[in-house]
Amino acid sequence: MKVLLVLLVFLLNGCYLANGSPNSTEFWVKDGKRISYEEKQFCFEKNKSKLKKKDKERFEYLKNRYERLGYSNDGFSIMRTEYPNEYQEYLYLSGLIPSNAHCYYELGYKFRPPIYWCLAQDGDNTKICTENMKYRN
Repeated sequence: MKVLLVLLVFLLNGCYLANGSPNSTEFWVKDGKRISYEEKQFCFEKNKSKLKKKDKERFEYLKNRYERLGYSNDGFSIMRTEYPNEYQEYLYLSGLIPSNAHCYYELGYKFRPPIYWCLAQDGDNTKICTENMKYRN
């Protein structure tokens, strides 16, 4: 039985390694339903409004430019390859926006990821699980 369990864990992790694990927002649940795009946008806008005016304006400009430029044939964003300094500034300003987790929780959602998602080694899943443990109940 232990061997079967170990094989199952490796099989599930193997799927994540091949396809990548789902985004953490997939595990914000209320009454058996995932958080909607509109609610995610509401929380993003709410938290974005906490930026200083100058940073918010610059972030909006860079975000629009990023979206307008799109992606090249090799899958990388054009902004990332053609305008690396602006891309780095975009990432920096994105990092200043507070996490949406508390807003999701205020809307009544709970963070309920499966344990194998938290243990998957294809990203920051363990860190995300640790940070959001307080929103499980």
